[in-house]
Amino acid sequence: MENKPGILNRLISHTLIIFNLGAALWLGCCRLAPVVNPAHYRFIAIFSLTTVFAVITNFIFVILWLLSRKKLRALISVVTLVVCYRLIATVFAFNYFNDPNDMAQHKGTIKIMHWNIHGMGLYSKTGSGKKDKDQVINTIKEQQPDILSLPEYYMYRDSSTKDNEKKILESGGFKEYHFDVDNTLGIHVVLGTAIFSKYPLLNYRVHHLGDWIIVQQADVQLEGKTMRMFFLHLLSFNINDYDRAYLHEVKERTPGIAEIKRSRSFIWKFNRAFAIRAEEADSVAAMIKASPYPVFVTGDFNDLPASYTYTTIRGKLNDAFLDKGRGFGRTYNQLLFTLRIDHMFYDPAILRAIGYRSPTIYASDHNPVIVNFELMK
Repeated sequence: MENKPGILNRLISHTLIIFNLGAALWLGCCRLAPVVNPAHYRFIAIFSLTTVFAVITNFIFVILWLLSRKKLRALISVVTLVVCYRLIATVFAFNYFNDPNDMAQHKGTIKIMHWNIHGMGLYSKTGSGKKDKDQVINTIKEQQPDILSLPEYYMYRDSSTKDNEKKILESGGFKEYHFDVDNTLGIHVVLGTAIFSKYPLLNYRVHHLGDWIIVQQADVQLEGKTMRMFFLHLLSFNINDYDRAYLHEVKERTPGIAEIKRSRSFIWKFNRAFAIRAEEADSVAAMIKASPYPVFVTGDFNDLPASYTYTTIRGKLNDAFLDKGRGFGRTYNQLLFTLRIDHMFYDPAILRAIGYRSPTIYASDHNPVIVNFELMK
């Protein structure tokens, strides 16, 4: 009887070591996800969805061991976290003690806004469509961006009035507008990305990466310098309302056999999307490399910071969120708090981020990303 506590303690201790080693291996797989092409190696990319949780788990083990008599065992996770520090610095912004966000517009600044507006109320089933559309337009009017990118913007094929475009042009004071189709909804509605600008968009062109995937390109003159801009909306995971409802339901209860079987279909769907986006990312990276001018990239990547897509497209560009944002920077306001899938990258030779905002606005399933830049002299 006297030995039982000792045996139990050893069993718990050994079990914790096994779980700690598993957590370290988990984070190591997350570290591979940004650099291993998912088109060539399956299943590694799926770890990019779990990076934040792997980091948190390893921090918990560090604290747990430091509070125990086996303090040296904290080195298992400490070493792993140190090796993966670049990964941590990509998924979390630490700008809590830096200069405050400066969103004021004046000479020498340019404010750029990206917002996947999810059809601007088109998909509403509760009668809130007009309210969502009005909120989108009012937000644009309030923010007054100099350049605005709106993926999942809709237009009727036979529309001759173009009321939405007129309202946005007038409310934002824009001088130029482009819209290109990347999807359809039935036979009467087309979807795509609309770009509004107070600057002339020079040499405008569209690259087709797939049947429904486009990249819009334009050059902008900023105080005598030319900047090439790329506007993206990459392949999504194609999670519909039924899938979202299922994922919310699984979060609330313990998964059973049926849930486990269906999870396999999710993994297959996700791996396929990762592989296709990897090819899209390689194509975009080639466009960036071929640019004769400093580059700016924004869009809905449908991928997290710790992913191959993010890493490949970003390259040596700055991430506006990491420069001026805070925390995890969630931009997809459904499901998990970690889903930052809308990004802005820029060349620090021509711009410097001085303000970042991504307010939660439920007129869409995405939050807008609004960044104020200072033009470099």
